[in-house]
Amino acid sequence: GGESTEENDNAGVESSGFVDQLDIMSPQIPTRSRRSSNECGLRSVLLRVRDLDLGYDADETILFKYCGGECPRVLSNHDLTVGNLMVRGALPDLGASGGWQSGPCCRPTHHEDLAFLDNAHHWHKVEKLSAAGCTCVG
Repeated sequence: GGESTEENDNAGVESSGFVDQLDIMSPQIPTRSRRSSNECGLRSVLLRVRDLDLGYDADETILFKYCGGECPRVLSNHDLTVGNLMVRGALPDLGASGGWQSGPCCRPTHHEDLAFLDNAHHWHKVEKLSAAGCTCVG
């Protein structure tokens, strides 16, 4: 295992808006609430290259970045229709077979290449290895 950290491009500030209610009697500047650590975002962990299981004999430690966290479930008309059709038996059961995803998931928007030196002192470049940004998809 490695040490896990969390990175957020928005410095931990929720983008959903200002606090809904303000006390009318005391003038206050609206504040934004902190982003939950469970929300979709860029995470990172320190790993040895060999622990990536890509076949490289390398003990070099790298910062591997990945996407993790929860995405808000917002039902679209398509989601509602598919659910209703499945309940009525008008569509085949797509749940366990992987044909239908029940909600959005946190995925990379773009990736970064990684270069490292193996134990035989040869340089390697692995393209698109680490996540560089994340968003909710689906």
